[in-house]
Amino acid sequence: MLGRLLKSTLRLFPDRQILVRAEGRVSYIRLSRRLQLALVSMCLLAIGGVGYGVVAPVHRAAPPAEQAGAPTGELRAQVDELRRQLAAANTLLMKGANSDALAQNKAAIDDAQARIKALEDARDRAAAEEADLRRQLSQAQDAANSRMQNVAQLNHTLDADRGELRQSDAQRQSLQSRVHQLEAELEGANARTTQAKADLASNERRLQQLAAEHDKTLSERDRLQARLLELQGHAAAPSAATGGAAALAAPGAPQRSTADRPPDQRSENAPQAGNNGEIERVLASTGLDVEKLLGRLISVPQGQGGPYIALDKKHLAPAGARGEELQKILKTLPLASPLTHYTVGSGFGSRTDPFNRHPAFHPGLDLEAPYRSVVYSTGAGTVIFTGVKGEYGKVVEIDHGHGIVTRYAHLHRFMVARGQKVPAHFQVGEVGSTGRSTGPHLHYEVLVNGTAQDPEKFLQAGKNVVQASGN
Repeated sequence: MLGRLLKSTLRLFPDRQILVRAEGRVSYIRLSRRLQLALVSMCLLAIGGVGYGVVAPVHRAAPPAEQAGAPTGELRAQVDELRRQLAAANTLLMKGANSDALAQNKAAIDDAQARIKALEDARDRAAAEEADLRRQLSQAQDAANSRMQNVAQLNHTLDADRGELRQSDAQRQSLQSRVHQLEAELEGANARTTQAKADLASNERRLQQLAAEHDKTLSERDRLQARLLELQGHAAAPSAATGGAAALAAPGAPQRSTADRPPDQRSENAPQAGNNGEIERVLASTGLDVEKLLGRLISVPQGQGGPYIALDKKHLAPAGARGEELQKILKTLPLASPLTHYTVGSGFGSRTDPFNRHPAFHPGLDLEAPYRSVVYSTGAGTVIFTGVKGEYGKVVEIDHGHGIVTRYAHLHRFMVARGQKVPAHFQVGEVGSTGRSTGPHLHYEVLVNGTAQDPEKFLQAGKNVVQASGN
């Protein structure tokens, strides 16, 4: 009950604002709930005081009941009537006190409330717009921050790109200078190559001339040797002439015709001498010094002596002994083929390197054959090396005497041991591709006193020796 009464009282006395316009200015007077309650209380107290002032004299003027003799009910009726009049007066007083103010300020209050409502609506709209603007401002700030970050990142990327561009420019300038340098070196190399080609062509022409002169010299030497042997075969002519003179000096002695004379032993060796000359010519075609080889074979028997006299043409060994010495040399020289079937892949001398494509010197023959084909010794000799030798891969080397060594490289495996004596056409290994090799093949070399010679000359000489021996 009390709570309801309090709520009803609060609803009767809300906060009120009284608008006052003076000289174009609008102001308001705020009447709070407390102020209104205080004013009403004061009014009630004032009305109560006025009522008490009116009722008290009435009570004092009324005669006692005993004295007036009025009945109690009439007095009570009067009192009630006075009380009603007092209440009515109080009500009228309250209405009269407030009616004027309410009548004067009703229009102003209504106008003020309308304006307040309009202002509140405008305030709400302004607040909503402010909130929207703040939201847009926040979004704009976020977008600006994002753009600033993007701009910072772009600036960083731009700085990095500028650094890379400067570095690229420096590298480009360095590469350009290097290209210019390489172009200059290339021009110099081309000039040197042209000069080298010219020198090579000149040397080849010179070599051809020397080879022609060498062949001419060999043919002249063979002719002279044949002439010398022919002269040696007719060395018995003086003795025959002496016999004829004796026959003439002794008349009656029987004379022997030329047909009756026994054949000269030297004349029987004439064909052999011619064959020896062919063998010597074939051996000389390999580049070997035949006379030096023959000189090494001259042996001194025990129990002989005498003064030293230099060998001269008139002291040359008989044709038969020279042929035997040549046969000894033929038995030791590497004149056979190292493979039964092969194809020459790269010859002796200058060539283009198969790996770096630069001009290079090839000290042997590259003989192409199927993988693991049997490799044979090209002459009798002693194995002096079996093993791996750098870019040659697996290698077998055979010493044939007279300073001649053959080398068999890029083998798959060995079939001989170091120190082993092998005859000609003896299995020494198998074709492989070890070392610096592009495929299965045999690298074959012939070394004379440590200098590489053309193995093709020895192979061709072996073929020619077989033909000469057959003749």
